[in-house]
Amino acid sequence: MHIVKSFALAVLMLALAVCTVGTGEAAQWDGGTIRVVGLGVAPAGTSGTQAEALARRAAISDAYRQLAEQVNGVNVDASTTVENLMLANMTVRTHVSALIKGVEIREEKAQRDGSYTVTLELPVYGSGSLASTVFAPNKIPEPWTPPAAVYVPYQPQNYDTTGYGTYDRAQMQNSAANRVTAPTPLRPSTPAAVENPLRPTQPAVTTPAAPSEPAPLRPTHPTPQTSTMPDTSAPTVQIPVPPAPTVQPPAAPAPAVQVPIAPTTPPAEIVPTGQAVGGYTGVIIDCTGLGLRTAMSPVIKAENGRPIYGYKNLDSDKVVANGMAGYVRSEADATRAGRNPLVVRAVRVDGNANPVLSAEDARRVLIENGASGFLDATNVVFIR
Repeated sequence: MHIVKSFALAVLMLALAVCTVGTGEAAQWDGGTIRVVGLGVAPAGTSGTQAEALARRAAISDAYRQLAEQVNGVNVDASTTVENLMLANMTVRTHVSALIKGVEIREEKAQRDGSYTVTLELPVYGSGSLASTVFAPNKIPEPWTPPAAVYVPYQPQNYDTTGYGTYDRAQMQNSAANRVTAPTPLRPSTPAAVENPLRPTQPAVTTPAAPSEPAPLRPTHPTPQTSTMPDTSAPTVQIPVPPAPTVQPPAAPAPAVQVPIAPTTPPAEIVPTGQAVGGYTGVIIDCTGLGLRTAMSPVIKAENGRPIYGYKNLDSDKVVANGMAGYVRSEADATRAGRNPLVVRAVRVDGNANPVLSAEDARRVLIENGASGFLDATNVVFIR
């Protein structure tokens, strides 16, 4: 009898796993919340309270599985997902796993057909959000790019979008793998002098030293001629000989100090002059038709590739609380940018996540931000 009960329990658990299915309502991330709905069906042969309990358990299992999949697929930046970041950083992995396990059920309901649904919601930003596990603290933001720098040629560099070094990691690894180090040339050692065994050694001959005579004394100054006759010639004038200049040994060179090369100021004729208009409450960047995807840490770039807005410029508390940008489908929905936004059009999108602005628009955004500070407040909206 005990064997029969154990076999029945095993079959029941197998049926429970098989009957765990997903709903037709796909989990979506709108930039603010990840929402999933798990569906569970009771195994055949069960009824009543037992069937409902088993269906609920299956629905909960399905919901958490979906939530983990959705979190793993969230784009952190143009080249990194949460899953990639978890694989690269054990701290992030621990925090994200604990966050998912701690998500509470938002809604659950028994359906008329005997199935059961469970809804889970995880905020991307705010208290207890995914952002709190993805972003490292950044209490000292970097200064904003000078407006004139958007006209200076720029060499793309690795940009840390979370504090964990996620941006262009794959590119850096490929560059390191393809870098060939030239071998160090071998220096031939100087052979030691070898005595010729065939050449006899000449005995040393000691020559007796000649008797030394006292060396005549040489006056250091010209000696005046002495004569018994009166000297009718002009008196000898001694010209003082200046002492030889003292040669100072060359001073040891000072240790080289690595000074970052400041960008060259572009010619005045290519930098448009202009003053901030002021009063802008935010910025809206139109990226329609450019394939922009949602990302937790986007980077706005100038046309020369220089970042003008990114995580390193912001206080991490603001990023965790509000995110770095909002994603909307129309300008009417861009309430995050305030009542008087500056509207510009992206020329392209880098990596499907980073809007690229023309030099003039990038300069204008930086100048107006200097007057209004809307970038510091993360009042940034992307239209997709």
